[in-house]
Amino acid sequence: MSNFPKALQDRAPADFQWLRVFEVFLPFTARLTVHFPGEGRLCILNAASPISARKTRVFVPICRNFDKDLPLEPVYEFNYQVFAEDREVVEAQYPEDLPLDVSAESHIGADKTSIAYRKGLRSLGLGATYTA
Repeated sequence: MSNFPKALQDRAPADFQWLRVFEVFLPFTARLTVHFPGEGRLCILNAASPISARKTRVFVPICRNFDKDLPLEPVYEFNYQVFAEDREVVEAQYPEDLPLDVSAESHIGADKTSIAYRKGLRSLGLGATYTA
């Protein structure tokens, strides 16, 4: 799957292997780096800032080292769309607390990063008093 916007799909060589690197910096920050053709890189940082037990503000700076003459708005819009889709799921979850015991749930491939995050929190010795 290409990481170029739909209108620019032809910019990636047909045999290009996309590399996406997801890094977690516990307890509140993660970065996704997408490697584009050439030396192109797109970085999305997610930095969570808890406001209360049930509210968190997330800062999401996005940068790239290519297409500097093109607007970043389509990238922001796509990222916002992803967050909006996730928000509906997250806000419908019950219980609200973040379960650190990942064996208590069923998972799909897309859960890989959230599983790694929760295992990391658990390895720090954090438990229900931290995630509730």
